[in-house]
Amino acid sequence: LKSCAILLPFFQLHPAAPMGRRPVLCGGLAALLLTFQTGFLGQFRPVGTRPSGIDRRLPAPRTRRLAEESELSEAAQANIAKLSEEIKELNEVIEEKKGAHSRLKLEIDNFRQRTKSELASARGKAAIPLVQELLPIADEYEYAKQNLKIETDGQKAVVTKFEALFDKMLQSWKSLGIEKMNSVGETFNPELHEAVSMIPSQEYKEEVVCNELRPGWILKTPGSDEQQILRAALVCVSSGPGP
Repeated sequence: LKSCAILLPFFQLHPAAPMGRRPVLCGGLAALLLTFQTGFLGQFRPVGTRPSGIDRRLPAPRTRRLAEESELSEAAQANIAKLSEEIKELNEVIEEKKGAHSRLKLEIDNFRQRTKSELASARGKAAIPLVQELLPIADEYEYAKQNLKIETDGQKAVVTKFEALFDKMLQSWKSLGIEKMNSVGETFNPELHEAVSMIPSQEYKEEVVCNELRPGWILKTPGSDEQQILRAALVCVSSGPGP
């Protein structure tokens, strides 16, 4: 206020000033004094206070935006949590379905293998009577082959043809699980071998088959270790080294 009092004499109107300019000068003086007073008194306003007109205003747009984003974030988090739970449940369903599929596939594979084995076993057993009737013919062929004396190319060609035919028959038997036993060099087994005599042998130990007079035949079930004896082998057993 003292500053205003000091400045006031400089704005006093001269008596010689025109009458038309006096109101303008007075208005300018009043505005200047008001501006100076407002700026000066504003320096002493407490920190953090606002004019009454500003205090009654609505929150700033940024504050409202932050509040909306906070609300949206909470809603989004709720949706994320819900979706995560649904994904977890779907993953559990997927694992369960995979397990069921694996078990079903294993059951189907086992069924196919079991059916195949049963079918092959049934085919082999059905062929047993026919094979037993053909075994003497196979024996005669083996004896004849051992005693053949091949002299000409024609005889050799005939023997080759019969050998191919005999091998083809053996392959068809093998497909049914019917095979010839290998007895020589094996330990004597009364279930597989029929001993005719015991002879001394320098090559084979005692109780070992040293000679086969007639081959034996067995039926092996495909996919199984079980075997059925179609005919025991007729053999000679070693009594060990002689005196």
